[in-house]
Amino acid sequence: MNELYLGVGGAGAVVIAGVMVYNAWQGAKVRRRLPQQATPTDAETTVGRVPGTGLAGDFNDERPFIEPAVSPLRHPSTVDSQEARREPSFGGGGSGGDLTRTQELDAAAVPAVALAGAQTPIDQTAKEAAGEAEIVEVLSAPPVAPISTGILDRRIDCIVPIRLGGPVSYEKLAPLAQRLRRAGSKPVFIEGKPEGQAAEPQAWEALQAGGRYDEIRVGVQLANRSGALNELEFSEFVTGVQFIVEAVDGGPDFPDMLETVQMARELDGFAAQCDAQLSVNVVSDGAPWSANYVQAIASQDGLLLSRDGTRFVKLDARQNPVFMLQFEDTNFLRDDLTYKGGEMITLLLDVPVADEDILPFRLMCDYAVSLSQRIGAHVVDDQRRPLSESALLAIEKQLMTLYARLEQAGISAGSPIARRLFSN
Repeated sequence: MNELYLGVGGAGAVVIAGVMVYNAWQGAKVRRRLPQQATPTDAETTVGRVPGTGLAGDFNDERPFIEPAVSPLRHPSTVDSQEARREPSFGGGGSGGDLTRTQELDAAAVPAVALAGAQTPIDQTAKEAAGEAEIVEVLSAPPVAPISTGILDRRIDCIVPIRLGGPVSYEKLAPLAQRLRRAGSKPVFIEGKPEGQAAEPQAWEALQAGGRYDEIRVGVQLANRSGALNELEFSEFVTGVQFIVEAVDGGPDFPDMLETVQMARELDGFAAQCDAQLSVNVVSDGAPWSANYVQAIASQDGLLLSRDGTRFVKLDARQNPVFMLQFEDTNFLRDDLTYKGGEMITLLLDVPVADEDILPFRLMCDYAVSLSQRIGAHVVDDQRRPLSESALLAIEKQLMTLYARLEQAGISAGSPIARRLFSN
């Protein structure tokens, strides 16, 4: 009996040792397959993890990490159905309910295209003359008015000015602002003009510790991806402002509720027309990838993990999102990355959130091609069909139309108010 026990124990030890050796061999094999880290571009050199954390978004309050919403878009429709569209107005025009909506688009990547053109050299004498003229112009220019550091913007906010009998301190306003942070699903902001700057129209700023303010104003966002400001949310906002007014002994100037709600609906209808997402997929040519492998690649390429762990985000030089990387339904914070696997990586561009000046769609497509070449894969759309160069150009043409509509409304893609308007 003792010999039987010894035999079984010995066999078990051999099996365990074999499993450990196999796991070590598999780990070394995966590490050998990992691509070498590419040389970062100028934009990528400024992107890195926050010290002490592996998560994107743990920035301080002065530089918040603004993540684009992945879903849902406001309403489905088609971007290329120009006949069905109607230009919205921000005045007292018709209801936004008649406006068509923009749906999510699909695209595939194509080989990289050189985007930088040749620079024409400038004669040194012309440079010196231009420099002298610039100096004279600067010296003779009038003093520049202070630039507003406030958040509120009448293009997307309902703003209520509050007249004060005298300066009010930050210490008195801070608890009041903390009580009124949202009205339903819409964010609320409070700003003030520092003491002695009441005559400056651009002196509005977010409340600062130790500050004293001659004027304050409270604003609620008219629309976001949750929809337009409705009557109930407007009433909640007014009630909160009334509480602030009583605390500071001020006089508010409330707008008409029906006009405000109508304006919110028109803004939401316009935003729905311009709300679009583009996706490309990188599909494995062979065996599925592990989530561990995908995480290592994304980290090497300078992408940062989102707060909820569902996607990696590519940031530009100003720490704003360009595009996102998702690995099927993987949550990189919650799932067991050793056993979680799949054969498709999805790159997603939130069109109105990314800065149009850096050509985010082209950047995403170029990255998809580069990624597929390094990990043994090919690039397809959501139906797993490659798109031709002509199809890519057609999508870029649609993007130019969308960007122009946003620019015409003063809400350029990637701007702070665009990121607010196209957020949840």
